[in-house]
Amino acid sequence: MNIDSYFTKQTDVREIILGHLDNATKRVCVAVAWFTETSLFNKLLELQNKGVTVEVIITNHDFNRLDYDIIEQNGGFFAEIGNDDQLMHMKFCIIDYDTIISGSANWSNRAFTVNNEEVTIVSGNQQRTNDFLEEFERLKELSGKIQKHQEALDVSKAFKYFKLIKAFVDLGETANIQPYIHELKLIKELAPITTLLLAEKYDLAFIEIEKFEKNYTQIVDVSVIEKAQILSQIKLFSYQIETLEIEKTEIEAQIEQFNHRYIIELNPLISKILALKKKIYEKLKKHGIVDDTFEKIEEEFKRKNKEYQEEIKIDIPELNNEDTADIKKMHREAVKLCHPDSPSCIYEDKTEAAKVFGELTNAVKANDIEKVRFIWNELKLGNPVSDIDQFNELEHLRVKLETLKAKYNYLVNELSIIQSSETYQMILNIDDWTEYFENQKSLLKQEHETLTEKFVKHE
Repeated sequence: MNIDSYFTKQTDVREIILGHLDNATKRVCVAVAWFTETSLFNKLLELQNKGVTVEVIITNHDFNRLDYDIIEQNGGFFAEIGNDDQLMHMKFCIIDYDTIISGSANWSNRAFTVNNEEVTIVSGNQQRTNDFLEEFERLKELSGKIQKHQEALDVSKAFKYFKLIKAFVDLGETANIQPYIHELKLIKELAPITTLLLAEKYDLAFIEIEKFEKNYTQIVDVSVIEKAQILSQIKLFSYQIETLEIEKTEIEAQIEQFNHRYIIELNPLISKILALKKKIYEKLKKHGIVDDTFEKIEEEFKRKNKEYQEEIKIDIPELNNEDTADIKKMHREAVKLCHPDSPSCIYEDKTEAAKVFGELTNAVKANDIEKVRFIWNELKLGNPVSDIDQFNELEHLRVKLETLKAKYNYLVNELSIIQSSETYQMILNIDDWTEYFENQKSLLKQEHETLTEKFVKHE
């Protein structure tokens, strides 16, 4: 058994939790009062994409504002319980029936960066694991929600677990079957089997397992199981692609707006400096001092002037905080309705969808809130196409899934390149753009004064 305790003022506890989640392969159960930390939420979605069962219970409170329903849409479990008078105040996570993360910290940015919190991580204690699992199941019952665990996908997993359980029992390693029994308990059809297994009546359990497998395989087409699996992955990849596209567009918009302001505010001063440098080197050339610096300055001068002349034709208005929040909200909602790969796309013609998505992206980058609002309103008035389940041909689904995987990997790589770019890293370190550009203007004016003095000396 391992026990580790961490304190938020001494350690980056969030990164430690993310590291433990990265190792999950079977099931993750989260019960926290306030869950608002996006990196942990996205990690759970990533785990679902890898086939990990994810279940989340939070308190019913306005502070919780993430899109938690996605967990359930991707085949997991989600519920809100309690209220202000009777809070669900738990803070624990169960990973793969072995690791328990608990303590005082909610899964919120404030808990990890501002508050004084404690988190304890225990692994290798089966009794502690069972206690927390029982409590989690109790909370699920309190929610009043009944999860649908009778899908072909779940039963197909059960068949694999049956084989593993039989193998461990044959080897006499019955302690290893506990995680699989807990998974099987989630499928109500298997209650008679799990009851026998928990009672260690293995011979009787194996008889019931054989009966169940025989009956089930007679009525279920294997293709139905695969279809359910693929559809689940398609929906998850579609959501992740939407999220990446939104993030990519917002970062690109930020970079374009910064570059626009840079050119408009600083290029005239830079050109003024370059013009003065030209005069200095022309004077030096007359005195027999010649190098290739003059040609380089000439090229830079022309380039800066061209940039400026092109950029002044573009109008990117500055938005107040309220308008900035509105444009982000409308953009994120609109993407779901017009992105060609989104299950909620209202266009049957994917070419038309791509066109509208492109117009939306350009409007966001230009801070054109009225155009974004227009596109958003138009999309909300549209008639969505049928659900993704309309694609019932297995081969079609396989191709679609592989296409989405390729696009997802491409976007992950593209986003990584953009985020690591010199310009974006610089932007991240600037708290106030206005203050930054005023400082840059001051430095450029100082440089111009220094060069002016130098030029006068050479006169």
